[in-house]
Amino acid sequence: MLINNFFTITTLEQTDGVILSTIKIDASHQIFEGHFPNNPITPGVVQIQLVKELLEKTFNQTLFLKEIGRCKFLAILNPNENAEILIKIDFTKEDGIIKVTADGTSKEGSQTFFKFNARYERVININ
Repeated sequence: MLINNFFTITTLEQTDGVILSTIKIDASHQIFEGHFPNNPITPGVVQIQLVKELLEKTFNQTLFLKEIGRCKFLAILNPNENAEILIKIDFTKEDGIIKVTADGTSKEGSQTFFKFNARYERVININ
């Protein structure tokens, strides 16, 4: 949905229970025309969607956000100031559920934009 349009993946690595990704946000994307003109701010729901799409890319499956726990937006994510961000996702898989703790920080790690934990389920298509 947003991948390769709103953002592109610069790096994507998975190790034991951790996904690390650097992404680049397109500051000229139309989302910022309304949020907000001349002062682009990445909406919180978009930041949550970034994590979902990175999980889908990593696991090569469509996921459904079943539940979100503690969710904090700690700093404004302005793509003109921080076009590239680092997203870290700690995860476990259990009984078809992917439990995650995710955060998004500036590339050098000096600023945290969001933190949340959530549970995702695989979407099953029945035809």
